[in-house]
Amino acid sequence: MVKTIENANGVVRFAFKEPKKNLETNKNKESLIFLHFSYSGNRFKYSTGYKSCFADWDFDKQRIKQTKSNIINAIEVNEFLSKLDNVIKKEYSRLIAEQLIVNNDVLKHFLDNYLNKNVVIDNSKPITFFEFCENFLELKSKEIAKITFRSYKQTLLKVKNFGLEYGDKINFNSFDKRFVVNFIEYLRDNDFSHNTISKHLKNLKTFLVEANEKRLIDNPNFSSKDFNLTPEETTAIFLNENELKQMLDLDLSDKKHYELARDIFLIGCYIGQRVSDYNGLKKESIKKINGRDYFSIKQKKTGNKVDCYITKEIKQIMDLRHNGEPPRKILEKDLNKYIKKIGEILNFDEKIECIYRKGGKEIKEYIPKHKLIHSHTARRSFCTNMYLKNMPIFDIMVFSGHKSESEFRKYIRIVGEQRASNIVEKGYFD
Repeated sequence: MVKTIENANGVVRFAFKEPKKNLETNKNKESLIFLHFSYSGNRFKYSTGYKSCFADWDFDKQRIKQTKSNIINAIEVNEFLSKLDNVIKKEYSRLIAEQLIVNNDVLKHFLDNYLNKNVVIDNSKPITFFEFCENFLELKSKEIAKITFRSYKQTLLKVKNFGLEYGDKINFNSFDKRFVVNFIEYLRDNDFSHNTISKHLKNLKTFLVEANEKRLIDNPNFSSKDFNLTPEETTAIFLNENELKQMLDLDLSDKKHYELARDIFLIGCYIGQRVSDYNGLKKESIKKINGRDYFSIKQKKTGNKVDCYITKEIKQIMDLRHNGEPPRKILEKDLNKYIKKIGEILNFDEKIECIYRKGGKEIKEYIPKHKLIHSHTARRSFCTNMYLKNMPIFDIMVFSGHKSESEFRKYIRIVGEQRASNIVEKGYFD
């Protein structure tokens, strides 16, 4: 039987509403930029809301020229077009994968929602910056994780408090370089860490990019690049294979809540997933590949699909205490609390040097290792232990689901003598 494979991406191009030959005669005449999406023999057209002219348009790249263009926000417009390209392809792929109806009305409704066009706003008075942000969050609340939603709300509260303290009425045109400098100083004065400040700037930038795309910002000094503050690498530990074995062998039968947390955490250490993926695994996610058992996981954060090998330690955990199934899910805050206690019971007391910036000052502390154990230590432990076993990085990434080597390398937590020894043991000096 002959089969055809459906293109799960579709094809996107950007073009002017006006015919090219008409614009060529008057190269400075503006025309709306439309998104054209071709899928399964159908065509969908959608206005981006932006205009350009023949002289400023790169017809090969289908983007505004960024070198000689007269459009001062050319970079932001091009980023917006690239974002539209990505999201409509991603949504189309999802609809195809889930065998849902795909037509022009469905695609239009999706883009209208994505661009907040379906949010009803009272036009009897101008919308304020904070009203815009609340509307944006309301629309996105079903698409983002609860912890991310809370983070955005916290950022808005910090901006509001900043405005009150500085006697500065925050509006769409408040956000320039001066604002960034003062806001960072305000957060430092309130003893926030460097990485917390970086997070709030990143969150605020999300709101501002949306507002700028809707042309609500009319400040020529606004640049989204000003809201970038590179986070510093935090001190994060991993548990080596000997420490994992100590944890596995520890008798916690008289502390069932500790025992459950330990089992969940160890499974995470052996499969290398985020806590959102290893806490709450189901029996239905187990499948066989060439006679061996794997967890088949669709990662909640990225949507990547990974197959994680069920090791002998995982089998031991499931068979001895969970009727051959993965342990039931518990609250992440409880998981973090209990595994720290287990580390304390096991005397994981090695003092770890922690250097970080807080309130604009560098702080150095020596903290017992068990106090630094948390749910994400599992993923770091898997990546680092496999690296120490000399498993090729790109093979480890098959299981961890990392898409880039640079992101993966942030998880390798070996330093100093340990890193030097690992390199020598690979035989480069033999």
